Amino acid sequence: MDFLDSLKEIKGQMVKEQKTQTPVSRPKPNPNRDEFKDIFSEPEVIADKEARLRDEFMEFIKYSDIKKLD
Repeated sequence: MDFLDSLKEIKGQMVKEQKTQTPVSRPKPNPNRDEFKDIFSEPEVIADKEARLRDEFMEFIKYSDIKKLD
């Protein structure tokens, strides 16, 4: 039993070393990501997408010096 106990101890040490050696790396955000591709490739209903873009544009117009033509 002494030999098996020493093998279990060695295995436990190896597992601990393996866990400490593998750092958890988060994927870095891509600085070249295309926002428009993200917006238009989402599986979203066209009416919802149109309403969201309209609201975003109206918010932009509110804070800029653009006047709406009738």
